Amino acid sequence: MAQQSKKYTGWWGLCLVSLAGFLVLSIGVATNAAWLHMLDQPLQQLAENVRTVHRTTWFAHLAFWGTPVINLLICVVIGVGLWFIGHRLEVGQLIWLELGINLLTYLGKHFFQRSRPLGKLVAQGGFSFPSGHTTSTLMMVLIVLFYVVPLLRNQEWQLVVGLVSLIWFGMIGFDRIYLFVHYPTDVLGGSCLALFWLACVKLGAYYFNSSKVQRSTE
Repeated sequence: MAQQSKKYTGWWGLCLVSLAGFLVLSIGVATNAAWLHMLDQPLQQLAENVRTVHRTTWFAHLAFWGTPVINLLICVVIGVGLWFIGHRLEVGQLIWLELGINLLTYLGKHFFQRSRPLGKLVAQGGFSFPSGHTTSTLMMVLIVLFYVVPLLRNQEWQLVVGLVSLIWFGMIGFDRIYLFVHYPTDVLGGSCLALFWLACVKLGAYYFNSSKVQRSTE
């Protein structure tokens, strides 16, 4: 139990750091802070510098595979797989992760109502902060890393699946910036939000299980 408690200290650290990052970015968005634009400009300039017709077409098609709907479907498949191999408590966590991140993203967008960047390369409605593609894709990747990868017995497969998942997230994050449908700080804010919610669910599961064990021993 002591080792588990120490392990979950790391989740507390992630929870607080990611929440602090999201709050700082949120204040910047709410106040239209100059430093926020200073953070955005270098990556936006990079996206413009590498822009070609072929890359724009490629990134426009890639965007579909990072939508919240696609990520939700992937997580449903993972959840069904976990259920059938007996990891049913983890399925409950997946449900909380998916419901929570989609709700938090929706609330964040409508609370801050940040307009999307000028010069979008594809049609995209709604608000900009935080990035919905980013939050849903990172949550899907985190589910793969923390719920699927540990079940793989071959360490080489663990490494391959982990690296491919992280590369995929990087591609979707850059896709949002390249197409000018999100500011880089929208992507960063979405990442902070996803990490925060993962830590919250992990902590909630730990304390829920601890209380069950304590009641069973009384």
